[in-house]
Amino acid sequence: MRKMNQMIIAKLYSFVFILLLAFGQSTSSMSTNDFLTRFVRIVNHLINHPLTYHCKSADDDLGIRTLQPNGEWEFSFDAATFKITDFYCYFFNEHFYATFDVYVEDSKFEDKCGGDHCIWTAQYDGFYLYNTDLGQNVKMHNWTTQY
Repeated sequence: MRKMNQMIIAKLYSFVFILLLAFGQSTSSMSTNDFLTRFVRIVNHLINHPLTYHCKSADDDLGIRTLQPNGEWEFSFDAATFKITDFYCYFFNEHFYATFDVYVEDSKFEDKCGGDHCIWTAQYDGFYLYNTDLGQNVKMHNWTTQY
């Protein structure tokens, strides 16, 4: 009986070892970027005016929020493994609005952000994206007048 238990344990260890080898092989081909957390920050530089916004993706609705002047808000998420992550926001105040993607899992878009941290700043003449490579904000979107 004892010998039979030892054989069962040995087979179980062999099975677990094979699973570990198989899992290690399958994950070694994955990019380390597949597991990075991404960040989007919204900054309100509208002096004396709050900024209201609603951000969402296909899977997540982050709700309607309001930032006071000079306020900041940031959210984070893990990039999707089997589909492209796309977050967009609708921004508005009493006179203007704008709608655009604040993050798209795409190498061209990530290059504009300078990596996995996109910082958007609302100003009176539009929206700026901070480019880490240039070390400065770059105007990306204009406001649209509300009627």
